[in-house]
Amino acid sequence: MNTRTILLATVCAAIGVPAFAADDDATVSELVVTAQKREERLVDVPLAVQALSGEDVARSGAVKVSDLTKLIPGASVVSSTTPGFETVQIRGVSSGTTGDGLVGYYIDDTPFGVPNLQLTPPARLLDLERVEVIRGPSGTLYGQGSMGGTIKLITAKPDSSAFSGKAQSELSTTEGGGTNYNVDAVVNLPLVAGKLAARISAGYEKLSGFAEAPELRERNVNGFKGTNARLTLGWTPSDDVTVTGFVWTIRNKQDFSNSLTPNNATTRLLAPTPFNLPGIVGTGGRRGYTDVDADIYSATVNWDVGFADLVANTSYVDHELDFLAPLLTILVNDSTFHTKSYTNEVRLSSKADSPVTWIVGGYTRNAKIRSDIFYYSQLTPTAARTGIINTLGTIDTDSYSVFGEVSAPLLDGRLTPLFGLSYFKDDRSTNGIDRATGAPRVGQLKFDSWNPRFNLKYKPADNGTIYFNAAKGFRSGALQTPAQAAAANVTLGLPAGTIQTSVQPDKLWTYELGTRWELASGQLLVEGSVYRTDWDNVLVQFATAAVISLANGGDAKIEGADFGLNYRPDWAQGLTLAATGNIQDARFKRVTGALSVGTAIVKGGKVPNVPDMSLTLSADYRRELAALGGVTGTFYLGYAFRDNVIDATTKNLRAGELNDLTVRLGVEKDNWRLEGFMLNGLDDKDPVAIGSTAVQILYPRRYGVQLGISF
Repeated sequence: MNTRTILLATVCAAIGVPAFAADDDATVSELVVTAQKREERLVDVPLAVQALSGEDVARSGAVKVSDLTKLIPGASVVSSTTPGFETVQIRGVSSGTTGDGLVGYYIDDTPFGVPNLQLTPPARLLDLERVEVIRGPSGTLYGQGSMGGTIKLITAKPDSSAFSGKAQSELSTTEGGGTNYNVDAVVNLPLVAGKLAARISAGYEKLSGFAEAPELRERNVNGFKGTNARLTLGWTPSDDVTVTGFVWTIRNKQDFSNSLTPNNATTRLLAPTPFNLPGIVGTGGRRGYTDVDADIYSATVNWDVGFADLVANTSYVDHELDFLAPLLTILVNDSTFHTKSYTNEVRLSSKADSPVTWIVGGYTRNAKIRSDIFYYSQLTPTAARTGIINTLGTIDTDSYSVFGEVSAPLLDGRLTPLFGLSYFKDDRSTNGIDRATGAPRVGQLKFDSWNPRFNLKYKPADNGTIYFNAAKGFRSGALQTPAQAAAANVTLGLPAGTIQTSVQPDKLWTYELGTRWELASGQLLVEGSVYRTDWDNVLVQFATAAVISLANGGDAKIEGADFGLNYRPDWAQGLTLAATGNIQDARFKRVTGALSVGTAIVKGGKVPNVPDMSLTLSADYRRELAALGGVTGTFYLGYAFRDNVIDATTKNLRAGELNDLTVRLGVEKDNWRLEGFMLNGLDDKDPVAIGSTAVQILYPRRYGVQLGISF
């Protein structure tokens, strides 16, 4: 019996024979989401949308955006270099880490994105009200980049009625590593009763490293430190107007990174002692680092104008990715990417009781990324550097979008058709210099796209919804350096000009049939969907000797199905059982030119970094233990499985399966909570992501305790 079978049996046994019970409300019928930019009961939303409470996220052990993938059917990590330098995919829409994002990210109403890089928000998942995940394209309401889906982080809002707060601290140890700790705190401050309040949240985290640096004769070299602080102000000047603004400062710093040289016969020869850690960092005697900093400013006005609701958001994001990566013994990548992004959105939407439901709006974005890339070879830290790529330049993107959706119920409200349409335009330019040759880097591209959505919702009963959704997803093309294009052509053995400096946009259509039901008097929420995606002109990333290059690789077809179950039985109050899963087949149906000669991109072949199957099971249980004086016992068991994935550049290179087990056991009394936990309980060391020169794995098994207090 293999590991996966044993784990499935263990989890099923655990959720079938619960250890505790509790007095919590056993209904799931009142879950509310804003996936369609208006409040709706989850059971009524005609989309593949998932709602995770802040408590759900915390119990799963998720502390960063990429951790959420283990809770999302069809999602997985494409790359996890360091917290904030990560890429995820949803439903098979995956194309490496470069190019604009394929998943849209929102912090409340503020969009997060970095031009030409597929990065997650670097935020620690602290003090969230909930997370909403839309699977499938949502370009009408959420714009370009939401081709695979959209992840919305909805923060807790200030409360002007009462003072409150909470704090927690954590101490743990890493197997094969060292000691870890973190502390988080939240304070809610009423400033003017009923009118003005502030909410302050802050946290600090220190994680031990777990990799070896043989040339430095050091262990546990890739340690991480992260700080974040958020100030949110909520002002209600009148019954009709609410103003919310926040400032979020994030600093993530890691020695080296989580990209490791694989454990193999060659790397074992480099180690000064028997090689026993998950991977090594090739340094050539150099010390690497990866820093991700972000400052996010946002202000949102909600105004009830009588006949409709007006929402206006303005935001500014200052983001910097700075790293020095000794890739192999003599290769070094020393690069900085600094982005400044300004966005504005205004939308007007009908009232909830309107006979015709509609929303119209507009969106503008001005963003500039300044790239300083120096990729070189150097025999020793004091020897001369031989530049491979040495460029300085900017990419500017000025874009705007206008959008709208309208729907009207028919047949006494049982049938509701919806039509949406957006128009997007993006002017993109690059300006810089190749410092090795003195040649200027100048280029300009213009993109525009009409993006419709059609949805048909059928309500056979008040507790169930059946829907069909067809939507277009899109994103802008990309600009890359001549050195990137040339290096890829030579290394991959492609004819000159196959990979060019200008990469054209890609687009897709997804067709989906789904359903969602509340059963057993609201105790059970069941959902499922089947989908097909036709993806044209797929932008594919190649990593050749650590030079990242892009090309339009051809067309792909993705077919899949996913499901979700959430059960809170009245016969065991306090117990929540959940399961989500996905199966899919993502393959190229056409490949451009000679790409299949030197890569894993072949007609009929799999789309890289996409698993065929994913599964998550969890049991969360709490019960008051009368024998212990009213103490409440808590228990959580979660298991996530992800099938193996292939690399884009190297044929027959495959990352292993992922088996992630989380266990929590604790007690609560009044406002205190004490909990023991184990993360990555199976100590899974199979690569999460794999390439020709590096692998990335789950953080090793970790044991710890957490102490929390609320007031």
